[in-house]
Amino acid sequence: MKQQDINKVERVVLISAIVLVLIGIVEIVVGNYTNSVGLIADGIDSMSDSVISFMVWFGLRISRRQADKKFHFGYYRVETLMSLIVSMIMVAMSIYIFYNAYLRIKSPIELNYPLLGMATLVAGGLISLWLSIIKNRLAKKYNLLSLEADAKASIKDWTSSFIILAGVFLSYLGFRWGDSLGALIVGVYIISVAVTTIRSASLILIDGFNNPELIKDISKIIRKYPKIRLKDLKLRMTGPYIIGEFTITVDSGMSIGEVYKIKSKMREEIMKKVEGVKDLTILADPESE
Repeated sequence: MKQQDINKVERVVLISAIVLVLIGIVEIVVGNYTNSVGLIADGIDSMSDSVISFMVWFGLRISRRQADKKFHFGYYRVETLMSLIVSMIMVAMSIYIFYNAYLRIKSPIELNYPLLGMATLVAGGLISLWLSIIKNRLAKKYNLLSLEADAKASIKDWTSSFIILAGVFLSYLGFRWGDSLGALIVGVYIISVAVTTIRSASLILIDGFNNPELIKDISKIIRKYPKIRLKDLKLRMTGPYIIGEFTITVDSGMSIGEVYKIKSKMREEIMKKVEGVKDLTILADPESE
């Protein structure tokens, strides 16, 4: 990623955080005014998502620090760590929503000014939809796991708003449990998104790599070179980037210069054709007779 790309992503995430804080405050105030547990849950959800965006923004700023004597490979995994912390916050948030929705199902009450609540949910949902589209595009373009988690949180945010909207509408029609049911559905959705992100982030932090298609693409590039055999291939994620190390077996009659030329050409081709590869180490062993 170029510096201007990093600045662009950071700016979008920071704006998203500020907007979500405002949405959350409005929804919580309106929720208390209308007695809607669903609207309060959606406001808490938005506030939590704003914390997520702030953490992602912080993680992105830290991760672009250069490697130093303590962190030899740079600070890229700070971005992955932030996505893991973000997911844990989402789990805690869903538990809180479950608890409050359960209490309201046991003792349902009539909503005040449900039309005001529905209008607030529509406005908040549309804004979150717009934010999720922008962040999702940037996450896919730059392969940023923390931004992807943030984008998922925004997707969850706008879908939650419309689910709560349906619940408030049911309450408006006389089904008092509708508001609480919407809150419960939102809680389930939040925890499912969080678990998926925790799984992905944990895999990266323990040096796991689960992308067989990418391994196949790199292996295909290596094998097309004559007098070369792939002996070993290792890949790892460090933040949004891929770092690789592989060993090739070369013809014992090849000179050091020929081997160096092939290694350089192979490295350049892989880094050009395989998106996200930041660095490659290529080792060459002579083929045993």
